[in-house]
Amino acid sequence: MSASRIVVLVEDASVREHLERLTRELPWAPARGLIFDALAGDTHQAVGDQRAREAETPIGVATGSEADVLTALSAGADEAAVLTTPDAATWTAFIDRVELRARLRVEHQRLRENFAHAEKLTALGTLVAGIGHEINNPLSVMLLSVEAVRRYVLPAYDLTWELVRAAQRGEPMPVETLEKLARIPRPRERNERGREGHDAARIIDDIGAAGDSIASIVRDLRVFARADQEEPAELVSVEDLIDQALRLIGHELFQDALLERDYALDLPKLVVPRNRVAQVIINIFINAAHAIREIERPTHRVRISARADSEFVAISISDTGPGIAPETVERIFDPFFTTKRQELGTGLGLSISRTIVRRLGGDLSVESVYGDGATFLCFLPLPTRKTIDAVSKRKDTTIRRSSSSPTAMRSVLVVEDDERVLRSYVRLLNPLHRVLIAQDGGDAIELLESGSTPDAVLLELDLPGGGGFKLLRWLAEHRPALHRCTVLVTSLASHARHQAFLQAYEGPLVHKPVRGDELMAELDRVLGS
Repeated sequence: MSASRIVVLVEDASVREHLERLTRELPWAPARGLIFDALAGDTHQAVGDQRAREAETPIGVATGSEADVLTALSAGADEAAVLTTPDAATWTAFIDRVELRARLRVEHQRLRENFAHAEKLTALGTLVAGIGHEINNPLSVMLLSVEAVRRYVLPAYDLTWELVRAAQRGEPMPVETLEKLARIPRPRERNERGREGHDAARIIDDIGAAGDSIASIVRDLRVFARADQEEPAELVSVEDLIDQALRLIGHELFQDALLERDYALDLPKLVVPRNRVAQVIINIFINAAHAIREIERPTHRVRISARADSEFVAISISDTGPGIAPETVERIFDPFFTTKRQELGTGLGLSISRTIVRRLGGDLSVESVYGDGATFLCFLPLPTRKTIDAVSKRKDTTIRRSSSSPTAMRSVLVVEDDERVLRSYVRLLNPLHRVLIAQDGGDAIELLESGSTPDAVLLELDLPGGGGFKLLRWLAEHRPALHRCTVLVTSLASHARHQAFLQAYEGPLVHKPVRGDELMAELDRVLGS
């Protein structure tokens, strides 16, 4: 805060002259550096503009009505009053209040920033285990691959140069060197097209891919390193924002819950500060991770969906935790309010998140049925064409896509009533596909009618009440393209009454017990088609 500058906005010119004359007569005035300016036009706009230009400077307003006093205070003035011809004592007290309230405002803002930083550190502590797992896996690939290079590639490289030097000297190829080169193991493997490829090339590719994975995680950690005012808005995809958050918190959630991802097709892009919005999503994920550990259920789920209308993109994150008590819902976004244990947070995460979203012109809300989990809804405004064009012209604007970008993923609806089998399917599919879950045919139809657009269906045919057959008929009638991309899983082959149907069925079919490679091969086939 500037200690030698106080700005006073005055509405009436004659009052301003009186205040300037009075100030020249007071002994404290030179040290406090009063600057007078006219309060012209709309009071709220004038004060707001002054505050935008001078964030920490004390600002006082002398106006002619109590209504304008309230307007000035709401616009950011530190003090405002109706002043006509104040005496020296009244004027001194006014300036004292301006200075005091400005100092308290700045100290409060810095304290809030410190608590916000503490909240980030708390969140970072929650993520450490997950980040360690995400980094250790590709790091292990790199270390093992380097060892393979040392064992297979370097000896061959050295021996090859011995042959080159012999050729340069015009000498015959050393038989001993050739024999050593022939004895070096040359493991080979088939690539995705069925052709043989040199293991050395694959090793190098694996090192590069592992390095890219680690770089992506480190880049995502910027969400904990930059202050709000430092980050410009950029053009980003909704799916990429969610996946950035999942790369940091995903392992934490996967330990205790099945993760569902349901994104509408062709979601519009947003113009937002990427890391700030990712911070909001991470805060909600962390709340979900803590919530699902508070209550025992056969299977916990965390469901993320994204939809858009003409004004907003809505990101919905639901969990199957205990939910929020009715008397608590109204306070859940209050600063420092928390239902968690002390070591799990400062009570500022949701308050900061709502502040970030509202500054962007959106909102953050919560819905909960106590005992059945909670759903947080994040509404982010769609940018205008002018805003998109302005951001696109900036040289540093890029839409970053990671190797795990959702555009490279396909969505699979899993319909299965056995929780144990369902968990196994989701664990198998989640690294490569976005997963939606339904436990009977009715749930699946309701999900599809609500706007979900999976690319394929993995359907347990033997659902209670004939639900599998009903869903299959519904798909054939209402979603024929999706019907063609439905993989049936069944143990009904031994049932005489279903044998004729199964023998006549021309679509992909997997019999139980299911093997993971067989199931993935069928899914890859229908998704590829």
